[in-house]
Amino acid sequence: MSGRPRVLFVDDEPRILDGLRRSLRGRRAEWDMEFATSGALALELLARTPFDVVVSDMRMPGMDGAELLAETSRAHPHAARVVLSGHIEPEAIVEVAMAGHRFLIKPSDAESVTAVIEQLLVHTSASHARAARRLAGAVQSVPVLPGHAEHVAGLRAPDTGLETAVRAATGDIGLAAKLLQLSTSRFFGGRPRNSSVESIVHAMGAPMVQAVAAAGERLAPAGWHPGAGPLLEAAWRHAMATARLVERVASPANRPHAQAAALLQDIGRLVCLAGTDATPATVDLAAGTRDGVPFRDVAVELLHLWGVPAPVVAAVAHRDTPHRPEPAGLGVAGALRTAHLLVEQARSGPAAGDHEQELALLLDHPQLRAQATDWRRAAGEALRQAEPPACAAHSCTVPAGRWETKG
Repeated sequence: MSGRPRVLFVDDEPRILDGLRRSLRGRRAEWDMEFATSGALALELLARTPFDVVVSDMRMPGMDGAELLAETSRAHPHAARVVLSGHIEPEAIVEVAMAGHRFLIKPSDAESVTAVIEQLLVHTSASHARAARRLAGAVQSVPVLPGHAEHVAGLRAPDTGLETAVRAATGDIGLAAKLLQLSTSRFFGGRPRNSSVESIVHAMGAPMVQAVAAAGERLAPAGWHPGAGPLLEAAWRHAMATARLVERVASPANRPHAQAAALLQDIGRLVCLAGTDATPATVDLAAGTRDGVPFRDVAVELLHLWGVPAPVVAAVAHRDTPHRPEPAGLGVAGALRTAHLLVEQARSGPAAGDHEQELALLLDHPQLRAQATDWRRAAGEALRQAEPPACAAHSCTVPAGRWETKG
């Protein structure tokens, strides 16, 4: 093997593959490329040697693209998955949404295809690159938290309205993440990349949100790590409180991205504590790692794979990094860091040492001093408003023998 990135293109039309060969000729010195005319042949190639990216059409005889990419997710989770298709039937669109990481519409020029592949060849974790990609790549949908089914229950009604859909999307972390992923493609009624979750719901419509939620439920892992309930509940409450508070902390221009980052800040914990049938997992609760990979590395890798806007990914990546904001503004990362520290202080008491000094510096920023707000009191109110639903968090279980737990 050459050591170069490997990319697999799949389409049942030879002329499409020939066009890709010609248009990507300039990349032959950088990538090893293979071309398959069926899903079955693609799986044979994947079984022989790893690929970094799989780009597949959807409408193919026999095994269609959704089936191919779903199997790729299960058997080859380290491979990033790209949908490149000219048309998808409405009844199949949500299967596609779950199977792919990125979505391109035919005809796409070589520059667009190349740009997406180059993005997906980047691993966000310097020290756990392949392991983080494997854990994140296996994820098709983030399951509803135990005891939180009421957040999405309203979506099951055939006459669900937009208000109910918005409430469900902003109360369920996994659904919010999936909608942000899909919003970048015209397949799903995409919106500009600085849209809020609420505006994405309005653009997609309640039926699409219902379909995405239902598909997510079908693909949800069988259970959760034993004893995960309190950790998951704490993550949910922290996310909801931070999202409420950051709406006031962030500037109007940064508010949509800051709210999204607040909702998704601990998605890595959810992913890593969800059960999986793929491989046994080793979870160290004290260290916050799965198979030796920090939860946050998995979160950032997943959001990168899903094409979530870069400011959101960066804010999640650096939430726990001490922040010194620019005088011109806090930015998305600074707004999230500020809201996070305030909510943490409201939950556990005054921060100690450097965190208290950092928080004082952040609160002294002109962006916050311009508002007549007691920010510590506002954080306490946001935390009280983020009360969890009546839930059976203590009953989170997974089938015996699936997990090996440390800590």
